[in-house]
Amino acid sequence: MFAWVEVLAEKNNAMEIAYSLGTDMNLDGRIRYDKVQDAISLEKLSDGASPQATRDFMEALRERLQEKKWGSGQAICVSYSRSVEPAMANRWQMDKQASFVRFG
Repeated sequence: MFAWVEVLAEKNNAMEIAYSLGTDMNLDGRIRYDKVQDAISLEKLSDGASPQATRDFMEALRERLQEKKWGSGQAICVSYSRSVEPAMANRWQMDKQASFVRFG
């Protein structure tokens, strides 16, 4: 599965994140991630995205944000799927596929 992600703002230990599922870079959905409480919440469902696919993506994104810092200023295309490694059962794997830097 693929998604586009962009960190719009980071303040008060929270990240405002734009996202869209699939390969179109609409970035019309909104997610909020609280780094202190490790809580992720849906602010606006992306157009055409199913609630279940969005929940799966949010779970994968939360796991990724726990492990590595995420910079801002660019839209990033990621692929994500359930890990097939036995030691990582029931965990998500997320890999960067492409990025797009916005100017101006």
